[in-house]
Amino acid sequence: MAPPRIEFEADVFSRTGMTLLVDGAAQSHVDPDDPTRLFFEYVRRIGHVLDAVRPVGEPIRALHLGGGAFTLPRYVAATRPGSEQVVVEHDAELVDLVLGRLPLPADADIRVVVADAREMLSPLAAARPFDAVVLDLYTGLDAPAFVDEPAFMGGCLALLSAGGLLVVNVADAAGLARLRAQTRALARADPGAALLVAGDPTTLSGAEEGNAVLVAAPDGLPTGLEDRLELGGPFPAEVLTEHRLDVALWGAC
Repeated sequence: MAPPRIEFEADVFSRTGMTLLVDGAAQSHVDPDDPTRLFFEYVRRIGHVLDAVRPVGEPIRALHLGGGAFTLPRYVAATRPGSEQVVVEHDAELVDLVLGRLPLPADADIRVVVADAREMLSPLAAARPFDAVVLDLYTGLDAPAFVDEPAFMGGCLALLSAGGLLVVNVADAAGLARLRAQTRALARADPGAALLVAGDPTTLSGAEEGNAVLVAAPDGLPTGLEDRLELGGPFPAEVLTEHRLDVALWGAC
């Protein structure tokens, strides 16, 4: 099998933005001159969640499982100076190409580890806990099967500090099969965790493919997070929790 073709494409909407393409498919977008500019809709929603983890501007400790073009680590470094971050990415060639073309900010505390995310859970559990864990593991449109497993999701939740949040990018086909599987895995891993899903209404209805953002909060969701996601866009936006989330995923009981 031929190795994936990795390349960058100049952004037609801005002078400095770049899109990372893998085999012709857009994987990440980053603007090195303005890392607070989150172009993809689901990435902006994850950014809203990260904004709510701690008070504005306060440094956090964040773990990113899946690297891409390091868009969100750059965002956290820009919006929360002094943050400590770890990025786990299994594709060494991707890491080398991205950092060769778009180096990380010299003043950012971002440690990049080339490894399998599942194999890193135990070593990471021995370190200090994280305020946020971002899970975005895809090869093209395919996610590894273990992200649907309660044991893996439980391992991610175990890395969180008090009040911490797990944020998952769920790229789904129409019908919400992947979102249902990963929500079920989180519920089984920690039945007491508060869950939230945000996305375009057509995606969350199951009518169309798209990306949903799934948030798990073992200690409860931050105050104002739902409003932040609904009012901050991108629009249209829908946020589901508790009974509305149950109805969307499983139907009326």
